[in-house]
Amino acid sequence: MKITENKVWLKYYSDKALSEKLPQCTAYRYMKQRNEDRLDKPALHYYGADITHRQLDEMIEETANAFAAMGVKKGDIVSFLSVALPETIAAVYALNKLGAAANTIDPRMDINTIKKMINASGGDILVTIDVAFPKVEKIKNEINCKKIIVQSAARSLPFVKSILMKMAVKTKIEYNSNLMKWDTFLKGGIGTKAVEVPYEGDATVAITYTGGTTGIPKGTMLTNDSMNAVSINFMYCDAYMNDNDRYLGIIPIFSAYGMVCGMHMPLCMRHTLVPIPKFVPNTIGKLVKQFKPQVIISTPVFIELLINSKEVKNMDLSFLYTLASGGDTMNEGLENKLNEFMKEHNMKFPLAQGYGMTELSAAASFCVNTVYKRGSVGIPSLTTTVSIFDPDTGEELSYNQVGEVCVTGPSMMKGYFGADEETTFVMRKHDDGKFWIHSGDLGYMDDDGFLFIKGRIKRMITRFDGHKVFPINMEGLIGGREEVKNCSVIGVNDREHSQGQYPLALVEFVAGVDKDTACKEIFRYCDEQIEERGKPVAVLAIDEIPLTGMGKNDAKALEKIYSDFDYTTWSCEK
Repeated sequence: MKITENKVWLKYYSDKALSEKLPQCTAYRYMKQRNEDRLDKPALHYYGADITHRQLDEMIEETANAFAAMGVKKGDIVSFLSVALPETIAAVYALNKLGAAANTIDPRMDINTIKKMINASGGDILVTIDVAFPKVEKIKNEINCKKIIVQSAARSLPFVKSILMKMAVKTKIEYNSNLMKWDTFLKGGIGTKAVEVPYEGDATVAITYTGGTTGIPKGTMLTNDSMNAVSINFMYCDAYMNDNDRYLGIIPIFSAYGMVCGMHMPLCMRHTLVPIPKFVPNTIGKLVKQFKPQVIISTPVFIELLINSKEVKNMDLSFLYTLASGGDTMNEGLENKLNEFMKEHNMKFPLAQGYGMTELSAAASFCVNTVYKRGSVGIPSLTTTVSIFDPDTGEELSYNQVGEVCVTGPSMMKGYFGADEETTFVMRKHDDGKFWIHSGDLGYMDDDGFLFIKGRIKRMITRFDGHKVFPINMEGLIGGREEVKNCSVIGVNDREHSQGQYPLALVEFVAGVDKDTACKEIFRYCDEQIEERGKPVAVLAIDEIPLTGMGKNDAKALEKIYSDFDYTTWSCEK
């Protein structure tokens, strides 16, 4: 039986959930409606300062007026080289109210990429955080921006912290009528009344960029419907969540994961968002101890840093109801470590793994509370249909058959901005008349509707004899060992045949481990546990596994370094 013929996962949803309709309003209006009875409750908690929903509404209104006074209208795009400041959050909703979109760019990008992203948007306004201004200074004569607005991370901080932040920022800026401070920009809106545009489901709210691991980052257009759909999906996922729960926002707002799951969704869920504009991974334990959040949605690497942090080593974490992982595939070894840690620290529920893509507004499936299976990324979310297709023939497969994971539903992006050919490749119309996102991931769905990811089609290692090796299996085996901090399995070129690759295990160890001995022990362990054709040709210790900007293991970077590694010179007996 084909998966879409009965959608077995729907048995986990209530009749009320199954009858829920997608909100027929903008992202701005939906967030506002969801909180209209709690205007004096905190929407944001910004380093000790609470910003209520009434205050956030006022910020949005003031910002919308200023953009309107500057001539921003429906269909326009404003670029942001910024982070999750309260002002940026307000600006995204303000633009949505006007029918305009935020083009959100990672300030860590190189200046040439930043320049291309700004100019390609067609917009003539740039909002930048002050610490990123030196990059803007270098390209300001090469970008098509008539107005540049500079934000300060210190503006919404409590007084003492604000003074310290201002002292720490050394950037000197010579302001003028076209290069202005945020407060000057807001004053320009006095006397102007922004008009809210009518709802259009596919109107673009934000452009966020893919990780660029398979080429130049592509801008994904997130819409009113796609962002609201994800919020609905989380509302009915049966997670243990309450009004005013603190939600630690550590995922960058310039990613789809951060924009939707790290901003819009928690605000629509009536949480208090704790935005962390500049997240330093090694400080996650300190942030949990400081803010005591009830909800964290993060990545596998960041969560592993949490359980290894000294701040929470002996801490009762019963206040943390939902610890969720997405953004990257987690191996079973790490998952077991995390669940053991969570149980020891009195957390109520097991790890909530999820699956998604930038092209799906970040989230498509998740395990939550008792709807959980070890090694799975959960069941499809309420408004989402997930199925498995043969990557060669396009035929829909049945349960327990491995193929390409494809997804359809309202959380899909509108498309890649200015890249119709790439959009057509990823969003394909099937025989059912629907458009499906082709993920490039291999996986299967079991008889209960739980999705299991086997790895990327492009990360799949194919031997000279055609046998396929999935890195995630070996990463799970190795990652479960106590001495291992992180690991990545990549393909290295076959040195005995004209084609094919073999798996190479690269391991980052915890401090104090004898790396040479540990590598040999892991190699022997794999020799005992893995069938002959899937064994690694070597196990190498590396000081640190590189991460992408989103905290994923950067397998592409490792492949560039090690793809021609001469495994014939490595021996377990050395």
